Amino acid sequence: MFFDAKPVTPETLLSEAQRMADEKFRFVTMSQTVLDERTLRLYYHFDQNRTLSDLRRCCSLDNDSTNMTHLRMDVDRDKPIPSISSIYFCALLVENETQDQFGVRFDGLALDYQGAMYLEGEVTHAPYFTMTTVKRAAEGAKGGAQ
Repeated sequence: MFFDAKPVTPETLLSEAQRMADEKFRFVTMSQTVLDERTLRLYYHFDQNRTLSDLRRCCSLDNDSTNMTHLRMDVDRDKPIPSISSIYFCALLVENETQDQFGVRFDGLALDYQGAMYLEGEVTHAPYFTMTTVKRAAEGAKGGAQ
């Protein structure tokens, strides 16, 4: 990743989110990374002083935007995750989407679609996927594609 993230746990997430709200950070979004079949890494992204409003200043891959703060939490996909929607109501959208796409559950969601915000009732498992990169031999190399 191109940013530093403060590690949190399910037990400390709500107090950290409340601290961010008290310090007038806005919740931007949450992103997810599948670490293995049981573990999901969640990143919570916060902005202060609307630094994301000027893309010319903050979108360099070399450094993170000024006043951005990120929280990182690794969770067991089979255990409920605390929802921050009681602190940042807008988080209910990305938390419901994460339930749909990754098959996890958020406890205490302000509005819980029960894994059906985007998915139809007949979907029986989360549709997340992983990608694998395969490196092919260069053309003309021994054993390479012709």
